[in-house]
Amino acid sequence: MKNIGKIIGIMLPIAALVMIVLQVVVSNELAGLGKRLGELDREVRIQADINEALKTEVASASSLLTLRERAESLGFVEPTSKQIMNLTLEVPVALGL
Repeated sequence: MKNIGKIIGIMLPIAALVMIVLQVVVSNELAGLGKRLGELDREVRIQADINEALKTEVASASSLLTLRERAESLGFVEPTSKQIMNLTLEVPVALGL
């Protein structure tokens, strides 16, 4: 019984010391990961803002008014009534042979 008491008397402080060191190491790692997570979160917000700006730019560039202005700058004009051709959608059922 005395041997078990001696072993516990020696092992308990060693185990406590190991646990304290382990807690410091884990706390340090968590702090580092928290900082990295904050950086990644900031990057995500920046990319989301850039993405939103690009969406707005695409919507503006593809608007009908912008397309009309671009077509006019390239020399396109409104067609006259002589340039418009109407096609009928009627298809003959059978050909008279």
